[in-house]
Amino acid sequence: MPSTRPFILVVVGLAFEARIARASKGATVCCRRGSEAEAAMERALHDPRCRGAISFGIAGGLDHRLRTGTHLVASEIATPKGPVPTDARWSQRLMQASSRSRRARILGADRVIIDPEDKRELFETTGALAVDTESHITALIARDRGLPFACLRIVADPAHRRVPEAALCGLHPDGRANPLGVMRALMRRPHDVPVLLSIARDTWLARRSLSRAMAMLGDDLGLPGLEAAAPAQVIEIVGDELLAGAP
Repeated sequence: MPSTRPFILVVVGLAFEARIARASKGATVCCRRGSEAEAAMERALHDPRCRGAISFGIAGGLDHRLRTGTHLVASEIATPKGPVPTDARWSQRLMQASSRSRRARILGADRVIIDPEDKRELFETTGALAVDTESHITALIARDRGLPFACLRIVADPAHRRVPEAALCGLHPDGRANPLGVMRALMRRPHDVPVLLSIARDTWLARRSLSRAMAMLGDDLGLPGLEAAAPAQVIEIVGDELLAGAP
C-alpha cells in the first residue's frame, strides 16, 4: 500500500549526495543534474504529500574568501527570473546544524562554472557566494507550488580553481561517476591529474561535512512543523523513475 505520510523533496545532482540524503526517512530524493531534474521535481512537488523542497549537496565557490568545506545556508537563490528567498524558519534550523555555517546568496546555473574569471565576474555581478546547478530550478518550482524551500550547500570547489575537462567528463547525467570518461579525458590532457586529485580530496572533505549536517538535521530535515516519517515507506526519484520500497 502506498505511503500517505508527508515527505520532503531533497534535490541533489550527484549520486553520493543522494546516498547521504537517503539517511532521512522523510525524504524523497531527486538525483539529476541541471535542467534534467525539472520533470522529476515537477512530479514530486505536485504530490499532495510533499511538504517542502530542499536543494542539498556541494557547490562551487564564487567568493575567493570561502574555503573548501564552508557550510552555506541560502538566504535566497539568484535565478534567471530574479531572486527567490528561502523559508526563514527552515533556514534558521539549517544554520543550527553547524556552528560554522553562514547565510549566503547562492546562484543557480544551468552549467558548471569552470573558469576562475567567470566565477569572479559572477560574484561581482550577482553577489552570490557559491553556485550549483539545481537550486534555481528547485526554488522556482517550489515558489510556484507555494511550498517551503531551503538550500544547504557545502563548498567543494574554491573560486580560484579552474575545473579541468576530466572532472566534467567524470559524471553521467544522473550523477553517477563515469571513470571511463575521466580516463579518456586524462589521456588527452595528462597534466590535469594533479588538479583532479585536488578536486577529489576537496570533494571528500565536503562529503564528510554533508554527512554530519544530515545527521544533525534528522528525519524532518529541519523543516518546522513537519512530523518525522516513521520507518515505513521511502519514496525515491532516481533519474526519471519513481521508485517505492521499504527503507
